[in-house]
Amino acid sequence: MVYRVPYLLESSGGVAYLVGNEKSFCRGRSVSGQVTRTRILRVGLDLASAEGLCRITFGSVAGRASLSKGGVVAHFPHLGDLKRSILDVALDLWSRTCLGVDTGVGGGLPSLIRYLDVWIGWTRRAGLPGSCPIAQAIVELSFLPGSVREAAAAAESVWRQTLIMLIRDAIDKRHLLQDTDVAQLAWDLLGIYLSHHVSSHSLRDPDADRKAQFSVNRIVASIEATNEGAAHQRQGGR
Repeated sequence: MVYRVPYLLESSGGVAYLVGNEKSFCRGRSVSGQVTRTRILRVGLDLASAEGLCRITFGSVAGRASLSKGGVVAHFPHLGDLKRSILDVALDLWSRTCLGVDTGVGGGLPSLIRYLDVWIGWTRRAGLPGSCPIAQAIVELSFLPGSVREAAAAAESVWRQTLIMLIRDAIDKRHLLQDTDVAQLAWDLLGIYLSHHVSSHSLRDPDADRKAQFSVNRIVASIEATNEGAAHQRQGGR
């Protein structure tokens, strides 16, 4: 059974959901316990977005969830359990916000560009109050305990593999040349995302969105300029 916590999607007026399976959310508890657990995770996710994963404590979550510390501990005996679960639901919310919409662009380079457009600033679309909890956890990586650090690194790996998948699809569709350095391009694009995260949320740069988009466009233009044959193929000259 799957349990969901709704978040408003600003761009579409639709709803995204925090989703967990019975093991991660419920562990055999009553319906009331399931509701409490999902409320804890929603409050924890908001707090991680607003202040960072390192600021998560039993007390900070309990206060915002109108629970006692013991009420939180009953669902998450260790603070690491709570932080890992917050990262899990953050990754699921990212997936539903950035990958769960049928764009109709037909794959290849257009799908990659579309994904980047949605990914940068996705937290606003998902209704989170601040920055990306996953990116913030990556920034805080050296300060996180072992199991939480592993969860943050695993989430970063999912992001990287998503980029690699989209890049390879563009290569398969001959939108990029066969010798495109997939790993390097994924590294560059992930770097743009993380730079936008720091500039937008840590440095409060009001121009962060424009700069990130400019960087993406410059990379795409470079691909098209360098891979003239691929550009020709996209235009139908196969």
